[in-house]
Amino acid sequence: DLYLYWDTIPANCITLAAMDYINGCLLEQMPAIRDMKLSDDAQSWPYFLRNKTGSAAAYAFMLFPKDLKLDLSVYIQVIEDIVLFTNLVNDVLSFHKEYLAGETNNYVSNRAHVSKKHILDTLQDVVDDTLAAHARITKVLQSTDAAIPWKRFVNGYIAFHFTLKRYRLDEL
Repeated sequence: DLYLYWDTIPANCITLAAMDYINGCLLEQMPAIRDMKLSDDAQSWPYFLRNKTGSAAAYAFMLFPKDLKLDLSVYIQVIEDIVLFTNLVNDVLSFHKEYLAGETNNYVSNRAHVSKKHILDTLQDVVDDTLAAHARITKVLQSTDAAIPWKRFVNGYIAFHFTLKRYRLDEL
């Protein structure tokens, strides 16, 4: 039971993130959505879909279980940046394998399309957004007890990607 390990609001948010993930995956598999021609003006679509299919909000709240005795006000200010960081790290570290496989139905490709930029320029923008989110989070949490789980998460999340063969990062 989530409520044994997280306070009410974080537990509720974890539950909602799980529902968003399921709906996002269902949405992504719908032929009409999968095959739709993405409008150049659909600026918010790439991140809308990305955020639904990432479960990042669940991960963000899971960083701060009840037993850490952190007040929600300590970390809630950066929750959305933790979500952004989590999603974008995955997109950056998945790019190599997706590019080699010719996959174009992903965040970086969709963002490149709507921003009318080259895919590599868009990838650099995503890297820049990732680093900016990391800097903001680290600055806000730096003198709090929430900094420790944040740093552990960053190290573990990045290491996770590098240790799995599916990301093909050993080829770089």
